[in-house]
Amino acid sequence: MAWAKQVAYTFDAGPNAVLIARDRKAAAQLIQRLLFYFPPKSDTDLDSYLLGDKTILKDVGLERLKDVEALSPPPENGSAQKYPGDVSYFICTRPRKGSILISNEKLALLDPETGLPSKKCHTFSLQLW
Repeated sequence: MAWAKQVAYTFDAGPNAVLIARDRKAAAQLIQRLLFYFPPKSDTDLDSYLLGDKTILKDVGLERLKDVEALSPPPENGSAQKYPGDVSYFICTRPRKGSILISNEKLALLDPETGLPSKKCHTFSLQLW
């Protein structure tokens, strides 16, 4: 197999790494490796350790914590060092449609005249706090 770039990374506004796989196969290999090196603590439920789109677990044959514990070391690295509990959880998502142009100004979160957040946006923000 020829080596090719499969994953990109960045960080959100805090200390959280965001990993972006080029396709589903690369994503499955990535989560398998991440779970090998950073498994949950033995008393953690796999369902609460991997949040979001859990279908990726089926792609790599993982259904229970026992399956994660039985993972073999990735072939490209002879190190079998594991860091259980060092990662709080993983969130798996899929890309979506992205930005869209809305024609109804009443749906906009910014006031079209001032560019400031609309009253609707302020209400939404207050609900989050």
